[in-house]
Amino acid sequence: MNQARPLPLSVLRAAARQAYGDLRPNLVGAGAMSILFAVAAILVVSRISDGPFQGLDSTNAFGTMFAASCVGGFASFIMMQIGAETYTDRIGGALLRVRILPHGPLTWAIGKTLSTVVLVFIMQAMILLGTAFFIDVVMPSARTALLCLLIAALASLACAPLGFFLSAFIRGIYSYMVNTVICIALFAAGCCYPTSALPGWVQGIQMVLPTYWSGHLTRWALVGDPSWEIGGAFHPALAVGVLLAWIVVGFALVPPVIRRSFRKETIGGLSRMQSTIRSQSGL
Repeated sequence: MNQARPLPLSVLRAAARQAYGDLRPNLVGAGAMSILFAVAAILVVSRISDGPFQGLDSTNAFGTMFAASCVGGFASFIMMQIGAETYTDRIGGALLRVRILPHGPLTWAIGKTLSTVVLVFIMQAMILLGTAFFIDVVMPSARTALLCLLIAALASLACAPLGFFLSAFIRGIYSYMVNTVICIALFAAGCCYPTSALPGWVQGIQMVLPTYWSGHLTRWALVGDPSWEIGGAFHPALAVGVLLAWIVVGFALVPPVIRRSFRKETIGGLSRMQSTIRSQSGL
């Protein structure tokens, strides 16, 4: 006689299969080239930016700080990845099909978390490797490298809930574009540019987000130059606390947000969305 599988195990197995299916096109063929291009772009920009940032009391080149920041701060990319995949699944009708499956929204959210965290973590590890060999930083010891990988994984997990919250508002091409602009702005302000040189209201927003603290930790671990930091000092314990808070509180809030978002998935809504996109495309 067949026995029903425990619910958590069956959900995790289904989520793992979904994550594998999502990861495969990103890691082979054209997807792999996209990863290499993104990592190479960060390393090239870091390599050619060999002067210090003007106006800051920094002894390191902009490129050195940027590369060290991206090892952790590139976790912000997970928000754009979740937004892009949510948009594709929504206009393709995948979310509507998932909605009618038992525990479909929960399985979809776990699978999407697994696939995007693994994808971004691979890219962060490649950035760390490239930084060690091609950028003017002190070659990190094995202990420092492991610490940076741990920070990268922690940062990706902390940024994932924010990606789900933002993607819940994607209902068409325009809202998707707005979502992308918001994600790029948070990534740029928290990782690509000295946050200490930005207006006070921007610093206030970044202080409560994982986008700033992710890069903060790897700048602390790899460079030790606090010129990009809010307040001009490193706070590694506070940074870890903020990232853990986003993981614990963020993932506790993701299920109700996802369920509420999936309740809006209807056949009529999908038809209207696809008709609008065809009209906007001139088809």
